[in-house]
Amino acid sequence: MINHIGSQPITTDRLTLRRFTADDSKDAFEKWTSSYDSRFWYPPHESIEETEQEINEYVKNYYNADWYMWAVVFEDELIGLVCGNEINEDIRSICIGYCITKSCWNRGIATEASKALINYFFDIGFNRVFSHHNPLNPSSGRVMQKCGMTFEGKIRGGSMFAGEICDCLQYSILKEDITG
Repeated sequence: MINHIGSQPITTDRLTLRRFTADDSKDAFEKWTSSYDSRFWYPPHESIEETEQEINEYVKNYYNADWYMWAVVFEDELIGLVCGNEINEDIRSICIGYCITKSCWNRGIATEASKALINYFFDIGFNRVFSHHNPLNPSSGRVMQKCGMTFEGKIRGGSMFAGEICDCLQYSILKEDITG
């Protein structure tokens, strides 16, 4: 059984994962939501109002015990997000995702945040954590591999990029993979 507790604060060696607040909109817009570099997460926002609307939705959803969305803070600076979604209660499965500002790429931040989420989700009762990425974004797949995930295969037509349906590559890890 899953003990849904929502997006509780998580601290790692270098990161703080916390809930978003309405005050985060400006930083999010400047660092990633307006950037073409975040295109694998969503189309770049054209105005700060789009980002404000999105973050306000995050904040509203924190009332739901099964809402898993965190702001990633590194060196006292908001630099991205990590989340869990696509929950399947029957098989106790959840999908994780991440989006980090480009200035923080290749520093192990997405991996550190994702490992923290994997542990969090196993601790509250999930059995399977998975993630998927666009084949045009192999760096995302390397994060999944560094988290101990196993490649499961290509999902044809399983993603969207620049308004077009495309394939995605999926990885997963089971609780037993890390607990023996």
